[in-house]
Amino acid sequence: MRVTICAVALCLAAGLGHAQEAGQTVAGEGDWVLRKSAAPSSGDAACVLAPKARSRIQIVGDRIEITGLPKNSIFNYQYRIDDGPVSNAMFPTTQMQDAGVITLNGDVLKDILAGRRFSIRLLDRWHEAITEEIGLSGLRGLIDKRAEACR
Repeated sequence: MRVTICAVALCLAAGLGHAQEAGQTVAGEGDWVLRKSAAPSSGDAACVLAPKARSRIQIVGDRIEITGLPKNSIFNYQYRIDDGPVSNAMFPTTQMQDAGVITLNGDVLKDILAGRRFSIRLLDRWHEAITEEIGLSGLRGLIDKRAEACR
């Protein structure tokens, strides 16, 4: 049992800060930076918005991603914007499970971008909680700069 818990902890720590390590910083504002990849794997991955502090959270294209999660291990997740209510528990899709990434887009992303703080709580299949909380100061300004800086 102790080995399993240690293995889970190592998996969870391994992906932390993945977004911060890739690419050249193009701009920074508030709590966020805009990074441009030297060799993007897809068109929307050319630029990544990431918190300045180490985090699994990043914005790629038209979606927010929580990266570096153990594959096929997330039971459910909930998020909160500012002091609003916590969302209903949601279950990751098979694609999210296979990639070890939770993605949020559409109206949820618009609501997040309008906020000041975002937090997400993930529960893995061993019922261990992973919580990330980030400030959103400067993010909207960088989104406006992203189109021009990342052509």
